[in-house]
Amino acid sequence: MDETVNMLPERSGAVWRSLSAAPHTMMLGAVALFAFLSGGYILTRSAPVVIACLVLAAVLLWLPGGTRRPSPIFLVALGAFGAFVLWAGLSVLWSLGPDLSWDAFNLAAFYLAVTAVVGVVPARRLHLQMVGYGFVLVCVAVAGYAFLGKALPDVVTHAHTYARLDSPVGYWNVLALLMVMGLTVAVATAADARLAPVWRFLVAAGATLLFFTFFFTLSRGGWLALAVCLLVYFALTTTRLASFFSLVATVAPATVALWLVRDRGTLFAATEDAALRTLEGHALLRLALAAMALAAVLQLAVAMLQRRVVWPAWSRRVAGAVIIVLVAGSVVGVSASYIQARGGTDWVAERARTFFADSDETKSEEGVSRLASMNTGRPPLWREALQQSAHDRLLGAGAGTFVFTHERFRDDEGVVKHAHSEWFNVLSGLGVVGLGLFAATIALILAAAMGNPFAGRGDPLRALLAALQAAAVAFVVHMSWDWDWDMAAIGAAFFLIAATCASYLSTRREAGGATSSSPEVDLPSRGGEGATTVRELRRLRVVGWPWRVVVTAMLLLLAVSWVFPYRAARAQQAAVAAAAAGDAAAALQHVRRAARSNPLAVDPLITQSLVLRRLGESGQAITVLRRARRLQPDRAAVHYNEGLLLLNVYQRREAAAAAFERALALNPQDRLSREALARARGR
Repeated sequence: MDETVNMLPERSGAVWRSLSAAPHTMMLGAVALFAFLSGGYILTRSAPVVIACLVLAAVLLWLPGGTRRPSPIFLVALGAFGAFVLWAGLSVLWSLGPDLSWDAFNLAAFYLAVTAVVGVVPARRLHLQMVGYGFVLVCVAVAGYAFLGKALPDVVTHAHTYARLDSPVGYWNVLALLMVMGLTVAVATAADARLAPVWRFLVAAGATLLFFTFFFTLSRGGWLALAVCLLVYFALTTTRLASFFSLVATVAPATVALWLVRDRGTLFAATEDAALRTLEGHALLRLALAAMALAAVLQLAVAMLQRRVVWPAWSRRVAGAVIIVLVAGSVVGVSASYIQARGGTDWVAERARTFFADSDETKSEEGVSRLASMNTGRPPLWREALQQSAHDRLLGAGAGTFVFTHERFRDDEGVVKHAHSEWFNVLSGLGVVGLGLFAATIALILAAAMGNPFAGRGDPLRALLAALQAAAVAFVVHMSWDWDWDMAAIGAAFFLIAATCASYLSTRREAGGATSSSPEVDLPSRGGEGATTVRELRRLRVVGWPWRVVVTAMLLLLAVSWVFPYRAARAQQAAVAAAAAGDAAAALQHVRRAARSNPLAVDPLITQSLVLRRLGESGQAITVLRRARRLQPDRAAVHYNEGLLLLNVYQRREAAAAAFERALALNPQDRLSREALARARGR
């Protein structure tokens, strides 16, 4: 036997399964934590989870276990991803905000680590099911908490401010995307005839909860992602008829319940009437529980029917074709009917002009009517990214610096940190080079995750695989419209799903393919059920210690790279809190620690200057601000604060006016800078 086989230590199948699935389990846990920690967007909340994952991944490298050589396309995808991450890191050298570029590099490098660590592990039935079922479980937990804010507002109080649900993720559109991805996988799971009816019963109830939560996000991008996700799933799956019935069983009861509460105003608009909100929330809860129970019973009936009736192969193929026509026809037909009722192609052209001009006066904040509003605010942001690209076409302004692009080119005083499209965000920050690397990365990762859609049709896990693939496509579609990339909860979920799908396809292909008679190769053991064929075992590798040392060092270095901005952010928060409490000495101590932890950041320096001024140390304050100006000369806030100090403390009006003019050149719509400039000029 091949010597690489002999390198594998003897172990029981259970131990092997535990070790081989550890990266997937770790990342599912991370996704759950991110989701309940503001979506993984806030550095002080997400960094501890990321650091723990990186350290644990480094430890897992030294546990006994096999790896596999990834497919060529996945290796190329990792290469493109690595080049993109390297380019993001290099942008610190020319970035308008090097501290922001450092954070952007860290996030991209973490995603790369997730993709690489999960992608090199041989993915078999256990791994695909763990990721699929585990992801549904995470989504149901998130949906349950989110929906209780609507149904029990007197107990779970997070949904009072807005009518749209966003907690615990913190952003309604990302919550909607999470529900879409989870709903598709749940439908595939509920339609799986190999599962016990009780599990399909429970999954159907959970899927209905996902749909309720999705609806109350009132997300336009979410509906687009749902349409794409379902179209991709039904195009790829081999269980179209069962999936269609499971989808209907899930959505129909929820739709009826939503129709019955359509006149309950507090469910669709923000209100300060706590008593009425509670009363109507409880009414929704009763209907939702009834809908979940009905969905579960309908799914149980479908499961029993599947067990009793054996459909001929030709009838399943015909039914599958009919389902595709129904799903596609429903999307096209409903859209065409909706458009025709409003004026046909002329109405479409007018809506397109309205969208790109962002001139729709329909309010987009309240109620179901927002779903038809073209008032998105996105095209102006995309134009700002294009304007920034015209100035720095090759290199960009630095990864993660769109907030400065927005300050320079915005038409109003609104503050936006992201272009609301990752493609435009990358173009603004990393130029055409970064955009090319990013596009190659996403395209190659999707290609590796999708594989040949016509292969492996006899795989019993085909439906689950198709659902995960559809979820990955939905993420790419939605991130073209929003800032999903910066939310680690959904970003990590995408790379976990895509890498698992790519590894599963590659492992199956190396094992000789999956057929109805030989569906897949399972985990190594001494024999019996789950034994691995010699062909696959020969492809397993135990990573040599030199490579383990290199990869371990890289993971630990990345963990350290996260530690410094995290410590700086914590210290900055402590400084602000101490200053607010009137303890200037403690605030100064904290903010100096923040500046030491993150030498690329100017926010700690600005805070330090304010604290020094409060302590009467104006000379030190101006010195600190000049240091900040040397560090980030294109940061408007630095010039504004320097101007305030020159004007209010030193009475140097000309120098202060010059500082304010520089701030306005970088941030023309800043009202405070304009007012300060007028004071400096004696107006």
